[in-house]
Amino acid sequence: MIGNTVTGSNGFVGKHLLKRITPTATVGHEFIDQFKFDAPRIFFLSAYGNMSTHTDEKKIVQANVLDLVHVLKTVDWKTKPTIVYISTSSVKLEHQTFYSRTKKMGEELLLAYLKKYDAQILIIRPMSITGVGEQEEHLIPKLIDSCMNGTEMPFVGEPVHDFIDVEDFVGGVMTLVEAGAKGIFEIGTGKGYTNEEVKNIVELTIGKNANIKRVENMREYDNKEWISKNRKLREYKWRPEKTLYQSIKEMYELRLR
Repeated sequence: MIGNTVTGSNGFVGKHLLKRITPTATVGHEFIDQFKFDAPRIFFLSAYGNMSTHTDEKKIVQANVLDLVHVLKTVDWKTKPTIVYISTSSVKLEHQTFYSRTKKMGEELLLAYLKKYDAQILIIRPMSITGVGEQEEHLIPKLIDSCMNGTEMPFVGEPVHDFIDVEDFVGGVMTLVEAGAKGIFEIGTGKGYTNEEVKNIVELTIGKNANIKRVENMREYDNKEWISKNRKLREYKWRPEKTLYQSIKEMYELRLR
């Protein structure tokens, strides 16, 4: 059995990843700088700064840059380890945030190590990951809650996102790992939905209207072109299996239990 160390295993993606692999160690945020990363496979899933409540700049730098530096310093590069780094697709956008810039710093650092050691380093840029267990602060869970409970929520209809179910996302990651792939990969469906279209799907699924309050703007970096155009992963015979309709239906049905 191949040894796996996972950081961020308690997060949305981490919990689904643990259904696919058996970790020999899971490492929380607060212990990363004290841990020796010597497993053959290292999944760096931990992050900070991708939520509106994540405003501590020191924590953003620590989680996205300094913790990664520690991992790379403790790795035995002679063993050619596999390192999987979950970045963000927002590094491609014209408008960069403090969070996306630190993620880009992590990417650049990993590319330097890839060139020097030629180990299996995977930089994954996910599109909008959704599905069972998604953070309650995100659009779809908030829409489901609004439809079910009448909770008022601010809403902008125009931004477009490429939604990928978390199980498909993890499947894409593991496809690349098992194929020995290296470099930068996007994982998305290649299909965009406006927030308005997402709202309509949620309302149709639940049979009730969301209690929305329309506002002009919520996030400066939102746009209408945030869709995966990178098809490199398709070369490894991976295809997303779940539609957005299926993901929303599963999320809603779980709340009914």
